[in-house]
Amino acid sequence: MAKSEIVLRPRVLLLGGDGARSGVPRYLDQLTETLAGEVDLTILSDHNLGGYDNVAGAGAAHIELEGLRNSKNPLRLWRGWTGALRQVREGAWDVIWLHARLPALMLRVALALRLWRPSAGTRLILSYHGIPFDPGHRVWAAWASRRVERVLLRLSPPMHLVFLSSDMASRLCAVAGPRALQGHCVHVLPNSSNLGRLPLRVSDRDERQLVITGRAGYQKNYPLAARLMNHMPANYVLTLCGTGTDDPTFQARILREVAPGTQAQIRFAGSLPDVRDVLAEADGYLLTSRYEGVPIGAIEAFESGLPIVLSPFEAAPEMVAAHPMAICLSLRDLAEDAKRITRLIEKYVQDRPRAAARIRAAWWRKYPYGVWQVRVRRLMLEILAD
Repeated sequence: MAKSEIVLRPRVLLLGGDGARSGVPRYLDQLTETLAGEVDLTILSDHNLGGYDNVAGAGAAHIELEGLRNSKNPLRLWRGWTGALRQVREGAWDVIWLHARLPALMLRVALALRLWRPSAGTRLILSYHGIPFDPGHRVWAAWASRRVERVLLRLSPPMHLVFLSSDMASRLCAVAGPRALQGHCVHVLPNSSNLGRLPLRVSDRDERQLVITGRAGYQKNYPLAARLMNHMPANYVLTLCGTGTDDPTFQARILREVAPGTQAQIRFAGSLPDVRDVLAEADGYLLTSRYEGVPIGAIEAFESGLPIVLSPFEAAPEMVAAHPMAICLSLRDLAEDAKRITRLIEKYVQDRPRAAARIRAAWWRKYPYGVWQVRVRRLMLEILAD
């Protein structure tokens, strides 16, 4: 090929955070699978703890940088901030796409303080995987987030703001106001999932298995899930899957929430490289989060053909409306919520193959992965042409 015929692919930096398995690394996996053949992808994150195991094989470069995950150590955070600034300044990036909340905040502060200005040819994208002041956040954090968002949006150069739903975009725009959003471009890109075919189900016991997937922490509200089990039938078990769920301190805290006779119904699986095995054996998916964007874990359970039980976070009613066997908990009467869960699961297991097929068909209508990939490629082309 002659020199004049060489076409350089656009260089795109995806900014992640914690290297453990969670929603953002899963999302970046999907972006990599979708865009790797069309752009030159690099992922910047904290040290890989399983969340970025697939990066190299999927066709993206990976830069590991200490200080991009939440920490109480100011020196570590300083190293993360200065290291991220160095990467965005020195790289000839066509697109910088911010995802994880902490490193995105770091770089947005640098933009607001004019410590960094991207070159004229660099497009900035900011994905809101959740609204940081939605109900369920700690009161002081939500109060601070509202004010920080207004200031950063006003002081930042033009950015492409990507939301998971039109409702999320409306909520942020209502709080930030038109002045803060002036110059920015708003896009909506709904989430999807791509688990594919599950392994064959092995167990056929009278035991009913509920599964939660997600990192241990304040957001997922695992103590509430444990308290629900105090009211569930004796043949129901709850499996907690995710980073931190294998920690002895966490486990002791969770088991204190349940009666001694119920403790055997709580199981801890830790961080799993592949959730398909546990979803294949499950009879239902439970999510007791205090707040969420549009959780990929719940969409994966939807794709797997499972009933889903959700706490009343902002996007939950829309997910429940699209799913043929889903409920939203009231959380006012856990005994009554447990009865509703039991009725849902028993109805499902009575005709599992047909019910699972109906659920998968509904997932395909609401969250088709092929359509999501088309939207991602279209969004990238639109932003590169801007």
